[in-house]
Amino acid sequence: MVNGGWGLAVRADGKTTLIRHGLPGETITVAVERERPQLDFAGIAALITAHPERIEPPCPYYGSCGGCDLQHASYPLQCAIKREILADLLARSPVAELRCRAADLPPVMEAPQPFGYRQRIRLQVDRNGAIGFHRRQSHRVIDVHRCLLARDRINQGLLELRANETFLRLAAAAETIELLVDPADDSRFASFHLRRPPRSSERSLAERLCHQHSGVQRVLLRCRGLPDRGPYAAAAGPTGRQLTMTVPTVPPLQLGWDVSGFSQVNEAQNHALIALVQSLARVSGVDRVLDLYCGMGNFSLPLATTAAEVVGLESQATAIRCARQNAERNGLHHLHFRHCDVAAGGAELARQQRRFDVVVCDPPRQGMPGLAPLLADLCRHRLVYVSCDPATLCRDLGDLLAEGFALQAIRPIDMFPQTHHLETVALLEKH
Repeated sequence: MVNGGWGLAVRADGKTTLIRHGLPGETITVAVERERPQLDFAGIAALITAHPERIEPPCPYYGSCGGCDLQHASYPLQCAIKREILADLLARSPVAELRCRAADLPPVMEAPQPFGYRQRIRLQVDRNGAIGFHRRQSHRVIDVHRCLLARDRINQGLLELRANETFLRLAAAAETIELLVDPADDSRFASFHLRRPPRSSERSLAERLCHQHSGVQRVLLRCRGLPDRGPYAAAAGPTGRQLTMTVPTVPPLQLGWDVSGFSQVNEAQNHALIALVQSLARVSGVDRVLDLYCGMGNFSLPLATTAAEVVGLESQATAIRCARQNAERNGLHHLHFRHCDVAAGGAELARQQRRFDVVVCDPPRQGMPGLAPLLADLCRHRLVYVSCDPATLCRDLGDLLAEGFALQAIRPIDMFPQTHHLETVALLEKH
């Protein structure tokens, strides 16, 4: 298995084939779907010898929907596959220290819920009224009535909404619809991304939808390039744009984020991720911490419960506003958040000769290309790298090792069961 969740086979003539839904060691007949000079992409035409942990996918949309790609494997096998994918990337690294890590990579930290873990889903809407997810490698929409990855509250809400005429009329004007559950009270939030500026009729529909016991308590109307309208809310219940979760640190923390902003969709596994970052960072009461790509403070606030100072940098203005509100809400006054380009903000701190005992980085999928020299300048002792892409992680780890860091630990954690996606936390220390 290789990055992306593909099975890889080499034919007798030497040509490589990537096989959708293949599993290691299986004997299969393939149907080639796309051909390239050095590489074919294929599906399974006939399964001759199956892997012993191949299972029947429980989702009726599996294979057509483009979301999940590992439902045909038992959950323990999924985690073993993800470990092997990361190990394969490490083994192929040009850096000897990373190649050495491939053999003793620890098991993937399993999620407590392989299904029903997402507190947010985004549904596509086509011109014919289908509401669901894109077909695999297509912009066509599969009409979906239930997603097995979504929390029960979302699926219950979707069922109620599909039977509601007000919702269907509002959905007809939308490109996408996000359904979210607020962890604070299990209330539901619907965000409609409209194809054109909202008219008075759509605003009226949004207000009506909240008051109809339709499955949502708050509704937001959005359109590219225009201010959002709403949120519209029921007479009794939550209001405002924020959702809130409780992080079971000591003491517990209340973290809020904007409905349009980023948060980890797997709340239970996010708590495990926060605890892992805290344990690797080993922050003491005299340490100064820098949190790059800090978002709404998912790591900043838990680290601030023991640090002397935490500085967070983030390019999204909404996330920084939420981070500052979270610091105020939890009475943490030694937190300082800056809205800036992360590379530019880090360079400014370096010019000011600021140094931090611990640096935490949680970049987007493209990783941190070119930032290793800056991080070596800013970091005194420990750097904790939270990655959502194993390939860019391996590239960036190589760059950091070249700047004088040593890799002390690497821990894969499964945030997205049933998919090939893998979160990895790496600890590096200065020589």
